[in-house]
Amino acid sequence: MSAALLLGCSKTDPQEPAVPEKEDTTVRDENALTNPNATAAAQKVYSFIRENAGNTILSGVQSGGTANNNERVDEIFRLTGKHPAVAGYDYIFLQYSPTPSNWSWKVDYGDISAAKEQWKEGGLVSFMWHWNVPSSKEAWENGKKGNFDGYNFYCDKTTFDINRALLPGSWENEFILQDIEKVASYLKLLQKDGIPVLWRPLHEAAGNYNRYGTNGAWFWWGRGGSDSCKKLWKLLRDKLEGEYGLNNLIWVWTLDATEEVSAATYAKWYPGNELVDIVGVDIYADDTAAKARQYQAAVALSGGKKPVTISECGNIPNPEKCLDAEQNWSWFLTWDLESYPLNTENYWKTIMASPRVLTRESMPSLK
Repeated sequence: MSAALLLGCSKTDPQEPAVPEKEDTTVRDENALTNPNATAAAQKVYSFIRENAGNTILSGVQSGGTANNNERVDEIFRLTGKHPAVAGYDYIFLQYSPTPSNWSWKVDYGDISAAKEQWKEGGLVSFMWHWNVPSSKEAWENGKKGNFDGYNFYCDKTTFDINRALLPGSWENEFILQDIEKVASYLKLLQKDGIPVLWRPLHEAAGNYNRYGTNGAWFWWGRGGSDSCKKLWKLLRDKLEGEYGLNNLIWVWTLDATEEVSAATYAKWYPGNELVDIVGVDIYADDTAAKARQYQAAVALSGGKKPVTISECGNIPNPEKCLDAEQNWSWFLTWDLESYPLNTENYWKTIMASPRVLTRESMPSLK
């Protein structure tokens, strides 16, 4: 009924019957990626990860320096004769990329040669995003001129407000939308080259179980609470997939299980099974034992419907002990090669020689 007709109706005029909302009867394959338009390569990687669970664990390492190189991947090869199956990269220096030609320190995420090599040689590619933000509009303006002194991602070093960032019309919202557009341009290069990405943004968001002070957090994207973080996750998905057409992403949510809290508290932060493909846990411990508590928390978060992984670690939980304990992690990814004393040369050699650990050399073809 038109607005004009409604204005002419009396209280006793008959009303048009309400049209019931059409029920969503779409049957979704739980083994498929949450993006129905996912590339064939992304779906093939995801199917492999699901099918491999409980058989072997993939080895992995995070890149250092510019966070966009294979130096540590190659170092593990020099040490053990095998490359890790998963190489982790990070858009941590997004603001700087590409650095001016006259700088001695250079970073350019337009150079995808490291990820390209990893994928070409049979490995998997993982990207995360330590999302640097300005503390004020003035800091943003300075950043446009190449001065990023006012940028950071730690809560105690930036006052950037996630709730204002979600508010259309705010400078914070304008900033994050521009950053999302920029990171999308780099992810598109990977998609164009046929490279699926284990995509892990907003990691360790729920780090505010009072560990960092009342309603505190490790990173700014967790400081506003669970609802704001989930809205930001949804915004990222809507923009990267819907607006920028990125269908090569496998979305990895990182559970913060540093504190032993209730399953309901963990669940409060979870974006939901319809928006997450894999559940990761970042584990930093002073031993290499299997990690029952973290594993059980990760599995419970999705009701056992999603693969789980050690998305970051310091000392590597022993893969054979994990599998013996029926902890079916998809991969481990150690943060560096210098800081964790239990990751000795002999330990690395033992891990990479294990038939229960996949290296780049032992990965099946997923092309």
